Amino acid sequence: MVAQFVNVKDVYGDTLRELGEKYPELFVVEADLMKASGSQPFLETFPNRHINVGIAEQNLVGVAAGIAAVGGIPFASTMSNFMTQRAGDQLVIAAGYNRFNVKLVGSYAGLTQEKNGGTHISVLDLAIARAVPNLTVVVPGDCLELADVMRAIAIYDGPVYLRMPKLLPNDVLKPRQPFRIGEARVFGNGEDVTIASTGLTTSIALEAVGELAKAGIGARVLHMPTLKATPTEAIVKCAAETGAIVTVENHSIHGGLGGLVAEVVTENVPVPVRRIGIPDAFGLTASLDFQLDHFGITVSAIVKAAHAAVEARRRGT
Repeated sequence: MVAQFVNVKDVYGDTLRELGEKYPELFVVEADLMKASGSQPFLETFPNRHINVGIAEQNLVGVAAGIAAVGGIPFASTMSNFMTQRAGDQLVIAAGYNRFNVKLVGSYAGLTQEKNGGTHISVLDLAIARAVPNLTVVVPGDCLELADVMRAIAIYDGPVYLRMPKLLPNDVLKPRQPFRIGEARVFGNGEDVTIASTGLTTSIALEAVGELAKAGIGARVLHMPTLKATPTEAIVKCAAETGAIVTVENHSIHGGLGGLVAEVVTENVPVPVRRIGIPDAFGLTASLDFQLDHFGITVSAIVKAAHAAVEARRRGT
C-alpha cells in the first residue's frame, strides 16, 4: 500500500525554529499564509525576525532579496503558483540575476492544493524555476528529507527554490542518507527499467517496484530531490544500465522532471522514456487522491508505462 500522506507544516515550522536558533541572521518572510506554511513557531520564538508583507507576493520576494543583500538568510514562503507566476519577474531578477541568497519556498505545490482548485494548482512551477539561471531547485520526497533539505539550503550560498507540497509521506526513503544538493538516490537494483521520481511521487514509484517484480520486470527507483543542479551522472548511469526509463511527477510532464530526464538521455544515452504526470491540463477542485487517480499518477499507470518502455527497448524504438 502506498505510504500515507501527512501535512508538512509542522515539519516546516519546527525546522525553521531550529534553524533560527542556530543562525541569528535567518529571517522568515510570509505573504499572510503563516497557517498554510506552518511558520507560526518561528513567529512565536523570533517575532523580530518574522515579516508578514501581506498578500503581496512580488513584495515578498523583493523584501527577501533586500534581506539577503545585507547578509541575511531569508526563507520566503507563499503558495508555489504565486511564487513562480505572480512573482515571476522578482524570481528571475532579484533571485536569479542578482544571485541573492534567498530561499524561496513554494508551498502547497502541485496537486496538493486540492480543493483550492485549478487556478491555484501549480502545474508549471518546476518548468519556470528550472529555466531561471543560477537558481537551485529542490524537491524533497518525504517529511524527514524536507527537514534535511531546509538545513542544507540554509548554509548553501545562493538562491534556491524549495518546492514544498502540503502533503508528503513521513518516512519512506529508507535507509536514510544525508541530503546533498545535486545528488540523487537509487533504490533497488533492477536491470530492466528505471523509475525516475521526485517529491511525493517517489513513494508511489517505490510501491510500483514490487508490482513490476510480480510481472518479472526488475525495476529500480531513481529519486531526484534536486532537479537543478541536475544529477546528470546518476540519470545517465541508470539509463545505460536499464535501457528504459519511466518518469513520474506531481507536475506537468512538460518542463518538469520528465522534460529534464528526456533532455539528459537524449544528449547522452538515448533510451525509451515514458512520462507520467499532469498532461497539458490544469488541476481539478478535488482531493489529492482523486487527482492522482484522475491524471494516472498511480502504481498501475507506472506498471503499464514500464511495460511499454521495456518493450520499446526490446524493439529498439
